Amino acid sequence: MKIKVMITDDQRLMREGLKTILDLEDDLTVVQLCENGKDTLEKLPSVRPDVILMDIRMPIMDGVECTRIIKQQYPEVKILILTTFDDDEFIIDALKNGAVGYILKDLSSEKLVSSIRDAYKGNSIMQPEIAAKVISHISESINYSDFKSMNKDSQEISIISKEVNTKLKLTNREREILNLVGEGMSNTEIAKKLYISVGTVKNYISNLYSKLEVEDRSKLTLYAIKENSSN
Repeated sequence: MKIKVMITDDQRLMREGLKTILDLEDDLTVVQLCENGKDTLEKLPSVRPDVILMDIRMPIMDGVECTRIIKQQYPEVKILILTTFDDDEFIIDALKNGAVGYILKDLSSEKLVSSIRDAYKGNSIMQPEIAAKVISHISESINYSDFKSMNKDSQEISIISKEVNTKLKLTNREREILNLVGEGMSNTEIAKKLYISVGTVKNYISNLYSKLEVEDRSKLTLYAIKENSSN
């Protein structure tokens, strides 16, 4: 069964170019092209894609808001943000809204295809360049006291503001895997780096979900990035 992909981008050339690339793959099929977030929400029910490639800056409705609405109504849909280096101020919001990862618009076609496959499997995707910008953004503009003054009932805020070292007992291996998640590595990439099986990585990830009280990969990634930036 092919992975159904929806492409949302306000540039027609980008939409059609991505479709041409993806339709060459035996296991992928582009089921719809959309020009903004509103267009995406209107067309999504009829095609029910597995993965959405979502631009951030778009007229009428941007990718951040569209991601928030989709994840509320269709939590099973994986959203992969298409971004540029100028979009870093939106990345944290999109991640908190449930995006599974971020890829740069100038990445190779091979990496684009592999990222879609990883997103479909539920793996977090964040290129090192993007991870570095996220960490930098957090370090420069967000501090712990800011989070303490926010709504303490917000799950995202509680995830970020926890202190791993004093309140949670993670093993050295769990910390190592948490750091790699924060760097945007998929389970397969982590397994190769640590010379362990993908199944073992999945078990560690499940343990991290439980110990850190997060329910998905996106929030685990956000937690890891915040922890990396404070070390």
